[in-house]
Amino acid sequence: MSSIALLAAEPVAPPMSDGRKSLFIASEVRCGSTFLAESLAYELHKNFGFHLWDLAKEHFSYFDADTTPEQALETWRSLYLDGSGFVSAKFMCKALSVLHRLARRSEAVREAFFGDSAHWIVQRRSDRVEQAVSLALARKTQTFHFYDDPRRAPDRDATLTPDEVDWAFKAVNLSDVYLEVFAKTPPTTRKIAFEYHDFLADQVGALNRVHRLCGFPLLHPSSYVNMSKIKRTAGEVKKTASDEFKTWFLENHV
Repeated sequence: MSSIALLAAEPVAPPMSDGRKSLFIASEVRCGSTFLAESLAYELHKNFGFHLWDLAKEHFSYFDADTTPEQALETWRSLYLDGSGFVSAKFMCKALSVLHRLARRSEAVREAFFGDSAHWIVQRRSDRVEQAVSLALARKTQTFHFYDDPRRAPDRDATLTPDEVDWAFKAVNLSDVYLEVFAKTPPTTRKIAFEYHDFLADQVGALNRVHRLCGFPLLHPSSYVNMSKIKRTAGEVKKTASDEFKTWFLENHV
């Protein structure tokens, strides 16, 4: 018997049958997924008293080549079950890749994460130079999320070289291709896809897409105030680095 057949036959305990539903965000670094997660979680708490704060947390970031289906299910079972009937979490590409391998090995994992009760939001960022600059700057200054006065952010006076941005540019392009493929995987009725700048341009419209996905009442524009605490920082630094990298890239593509 082949190794694939052996893996497919691996017995795993079934998911809990308590009627829980799942709302997951699939994204990658510097796509704005934390801002989206916080915006949605705060809005749902204000309007309905829901507690979906796990949307901004990567509970499955420990996934690696040795992770078992039962470990994945144990973490899924441990997620906070809100009164809305939903559990929630955020996945980055590396964890998503492991999750797909586990789902191929275990019907219980496939049902928990991709079955009829699993709902997915896929967040991407179409301007990958901006994304690359944001990643390179965060990596250099170790400022991935900032919640204080932006004038005190460690990245406000930083500088980036084209090589630093080029490394990040290659990384985010690979991740975006992965998300593009992943976005076509879940059934259309249980997934939505956002582009970061489209979300910024029409937050109520984007959030109402999530409400429809989950069966929540729709928001009225006059009642919405974004209460996310995360701050955008180093705007001028990022713009300068983006402009410089575009000039460099036009002359150095290989």
